[in-house]
Amino acid sequence: MKHKHLFSFGVLVVSLILLVACSKKDRGPRLIVHVQEVDGTPAAGASVHAWPGPDAGQPGSVINDELMDQTTSTDAAGEATFDFKFSAVLDVDVVYYKNYLDSLLNPVVDTLYGHKVVKIEEVRQKSSENNYRETVEVK
Repeated sequence: MKHKHLFSFGVLVVSLILLVACSKKDRGPRLIVHVQEVDGTPAAGASVHAWPGPDAGQPGSVINDELMDQTTSTDAAGEATFDFKFSAVLDVDVVYYKNYLDSLLNPVVDTLYGHKVVKIEEVRQKSSENNYRETVEVK
């Protein structure tokens, strides 16, 4: 009789572990911003700022939270990655300092800007990815 209860208890514990391990989890959104010039050239080293926008805190908008206001630089492929905890509508502002030589071989620095509004959402799913890919063109 004792073995029967012990076996039943073991089956119950294993079932609970499997149920918890296989359940869906909340996945915070990851925003991957690809920054490129008009001709499609990746903008390496551009500064990318993702934030809730100027209307944050107004009724019906996202509260301005430090977790939702992030800045980073693009890598060699022109990509910047942000991890957020919540759903939001974000302004993505880009500043890129393009260095090149003019016709007389003098160094020139042009400042190029880009802007886009994106929507990201927290989801409940089994997979570990919740990625949003956006492209911002600097001009």
